[in-house]
Amino acid sequence: MKPTIQFNEDRGYRMPKTDYSYQVGSISNRGGGRSRSASIRAVSNDYFKNEARSMFATEAAFFSVIVMTAAVPLISSAMALSHLVRSFAAF
Repeated sequence: MKPTIQFNEDRGYRMPKTDYSYQVGSISNRGGGRSRSASIRAVSNDYFKNEARSMFATEAAFFSVIVMTAAVPLISSAMALSHLVRSFAAF
């Protein structure tokens, strides 16, 4: 059932009512024991076995493009800095 929002219209402005009787449900199985759900290791192994391999080549290609794109201005600024140092050394 979808909850309905109730508004207070005191003093001419509308604000939602706050539910002060909210109680957090208790968790019965809080221990670190075994559960029926799959462990994190099993889920991650399944992910890396099936899904991650198909995307690795694409992500590696995009990463290399980004690295090359970022390297061009760094090399250019290093060359400009070396020219600046040489020009100051000539005085």
